[in-house]
Amino acid sequence: MKFAKVTTIMLWVILAISIFLIISLLSNLGEGSESGMESWLSANLTWSYILLGIAAGAAVVLEFLNTISDKKATKSALIALGFMGGVLLLSYLFSDSEIPKFYGAEKFVENGTLTPSVSLWIGTGLIATYILSAIAFVAIVWSSISRIFK
Repeated sequence: MKFAKVTTIMLWVILAISIFLIISLLSNLGEGSESGMESWLSANLTWSYILLGIAAGAAVVLEFLNTISDKKATKSALIALGFMGGVLLLSYLFSDSEIPKFYGAEKFVENGTLTPSVSLWIGTGLIATYILSAIAFVAIVWSSISRIFK
């Protein structure tokens, strides 16, 4: 069997299951028992989560396979990953693990949600945001200036 035919059959099966679950839910909406409606609602939500997981997994796997099969795309992806790693490393090196002093910080320190490690990673995220924002600003300005000289 061809791949397109298998895909078409799978999509019709998914559609049939979805229609059955929706009709079952709608037919149980008017009943007096809440447990029947809740069970069908739970089944529909579970089915939605399953479909979302399958779609996300398929998107990641297929894009990964597409990237591996194309050498130019692989090179671009590795450069982008290296750049992101460099920004993360640079922002980690510049961040500080000191807990900031602000009104109400003592409550977070006492219950353990604000630790030096958490403060370090918050600082890393903020500095990475600043670096990426500066790069975006420079790219926008450079694009405008380079267009004038062309």
